[in-house]
Amino acid sequence: MVPVALAAGAMAAIGTGGYRWISFGAGAGCLVAGMIAIRRKAWLAVVAAAVGLTVLVSTEVRNHIVHHTGLAELAQQGVSATVTGRVTADPRAISGGRTVMMTLIAHRIVAEDQAMNQSVKVVVMASNAMADSAATVTVGHEIQAQGLLTPPREGRAEAAILKLRSSPTIVAPPGPLDRGVNRFRAGLVSAVAGCPEEQRAIVPSLVVGDTAAVSEEMSEDFQMTALTHLMAVSGANLASTTALLWWVGAWCGLRRRGLRMMSVVGVAVFVVVCRAEASVVRAAAMGVVAMTATGIAFDRRGGMRTLAVAVTGLMLVDPWLVRSTGFWLSVCATAGILWWAQPWSVAMTWAPTWLAVAVTVPWAAQLATQPVVTWMAGTVSTTGLVANLAAAPFVPLASALGMVAGLAALIWPPLGTPFGRLAGWCVQPIIWIAHLGAKAPSGLLRWPAGGWALVVLAGLCVGLALLTPTVLARPWLTVLAGLAVLTATVVRPPVPGWPGQWQVAICDVAQGSAALVRAGPRQAIVVDTGPDPRRLSRCLNDLDVAQVPMVILSHFHVDHVGGLDAIRDRGPTRAVVVSPMASPEWSAERVEHTAAQLGARVVAARSGQVVTAGTARLELWAGIPDTSAHELGEESSTENNSSLVVKATVSTLTVVLPGDAESEEQRHIVVRKADITSDVLVVPHHGSSRQDEGFWAATGASVAVASVGQGNSFGHPSYQTVSLAKRMGMQLHRTDLEGTVLLARSGGSVVVQTRS
Repeated sequence: MVPVALAAGAMAAIGTGGYRWISFGAGAGCLVAGMIAIRRKAWLAVVAAAVGLTVLVSTEVRNHIVHHTGLAELAQQGVSATVTGRVTADPRAISGGRTVMMTLIAHRIVAEDQAMNQSVKVVVMASNAMADSAATVTVGHEIQAQGLLTPPREGRAEAAILKLRSSPTIVAPPGPLDRGVNRFRAGLVSAVAGCPEEQRAIVPSLVVGDTAAVSEEMSEDFQMTALTHLMAVSGANLASTTALLWWVGAWCGLRRRGLRMMSVVGVAVFVVVCRAEASVVRAAAMGVVAMTATGIAFDRRGGMRTLAVAVTGLMLVDPWLVRSTGFWLSVCATAGILWWAQPWSVAMTWAPTWLAVAVTVPWAAQLATQPVVTWMAGTVSTTGLVANLAAAPFVPLASALGMVAGLAALIWPPLGTPFGRLAGWCVQPIIWIAHLGAKAPSGLLRWPAGGWALVVLAGLCVGLALLTPTVLARPWLTVLAGLAVLTATVVRPPVPGWPGQWQVAICDVAQGSAALVRAGPRQAIVVDTGPDPRRLSRCLNDLDVAQVPMVILSHFHVDHVGGLDAIRDRGPTRAVVVSPMASPEWSAERVEHTAAQLGARVVAARSGQVVTAGTARLELWAGIPDTSAHELGEESSTENNSSLVVKATVSTLTVVLPGDAESEEQRHIVVRKADITSDVLVVPHHGSSRQDEGFWAATGASVAVASVGQGNSFGHPSYQTVSLAKRMGMQLHRTDLEGTVLLARSGGSVVVQTRS
């Protein structure tokens, strides 16, 4: 079944790609291969070709319906429409809470002079003023939403994106099933209401995938320690829930057939309670595979066959899963555990069974998934094995207690509180593990995310897998290997010549912007601070910056001002220079408050203003004055176009830092004939597609640097921007692939140094 599953996955990828001629060629290839296989009586190839062709045809039909008819055509035209549909996913805050995103299944669309009935998925985006009202909508509500239709990115399962122009109107309340699920989830949240803040966030996330209360800081810690799967619905959740059901069933006297029926019911309830989204369906499928493998005494060939059947079935049910990295992570992790964990456990004859399983299962999962993780994020976690090993004992108990808390609260809310407290105590060690692992100096190492580098990494993983049984069979080798892993997490390999002589540094702060302009020995002006104080602190420490005399904030979006707290204890900081447009207001107020704690004045910049500190000279140009959201289409675009454009000069190096200036402000700067000639251009707005070629040409820069986060959901830097840099003859560097970028001028050229 593995070749059949691979054929189904390949055809699903082709069918969802949107390229008709490739699909036609693939379909013809399946037919020819099938006919040749029939003549040669190669029945496995016949089945693989038939299944592949079936998946391809069904995917193409569904892709055409979703992306080329009805609502999709209106989205291509960019028209305003009123969409009525049922909300299927909890509203989720993004972009620092400025935007709320929710998914609904539309069934009626009214646009201009036409109306249609079509059942398709639509993503609704509510920004700023509409975000608060959109956040109050719950799953099951039927709403009416009016806004601008835009097409989604290629390969997505939704037919359109609807950007709201007014608050959504609730047409009908949730049905009985949705009301029951909402009550269960609300009961779980109320059951942990008395727990500390981090426990309140992690318990609902672990049990039902409710990440509403999870902070960016906590999310990053879990990501760095390879514990992200515990913050979302996974096969482990299902296994824990099913184990609880089995225990209850056995206590009630049920036999094997009764326990199997209870398992089926448990899986169905699990999917309903956790919302039948793609990630939940994927988790349920992988959990069922793991349970099936357990039922056949870990026959790894039988387990792999079951996994292949599950993958094939999912490609028929939801072919867009093939474009989900999470799907392939689940498949690889399950395959690794099925194929490696049991023989490795047997090799550890000197250890108790529970210890052997605790060591081999996370190690098998990490080796199997590491190439996919690196392809997605460009990193290798050295703390992942240790963190998962340490957290493993607490996960099943926390999941089971969380489920019990939700069920008890469903009967009577106070009844769930004791179980919620117990679940909170169980997740607290997991939280400590994540925080401690994230502080490891070498916990996350960069690795090139493509080409031969991934082939080499995959080879290393296979090589380690082959060596593992030999190591685990000897206690002393196992101990030495464990010590080596621990050492790798705390000893960061040195980079020869780092940091050397730098004049401007573009810090790696994930999806955000932060730059250091050197003002003297151990002194630097900070231009934007990124979203996270810890990332900026790491950059400041790495470059031995002890004093920040001035901070310049291009505008008030969180990914540019969220890290301001990192400036504490690096004073005295005289001033925080900001954009004249204090929007969004809540962010501007937070900057005022933090600046007061720093003892710094908040100064609104004037266009043409020049500020100096030590060896640094900075020229400032304000954004477009009096720009309304109506003129630019979105309030967030207005704020982006209020960005200060900074030209920093240190010695003979000049760097232009334009914040999130979009094409309108870029043209405005060029029209004003501002002198923006420079050696280096920091790519505006992280490399979004809204760029003005004239602005880029006016800089005359030879080097461009994109400050972006690994695997960011915006697709930054965009293909158009990367192509623009190539046309301009600029050498492009990216913080998501190369880490912090150091810039200096030596003679007639710009010297670039990077460190992961």
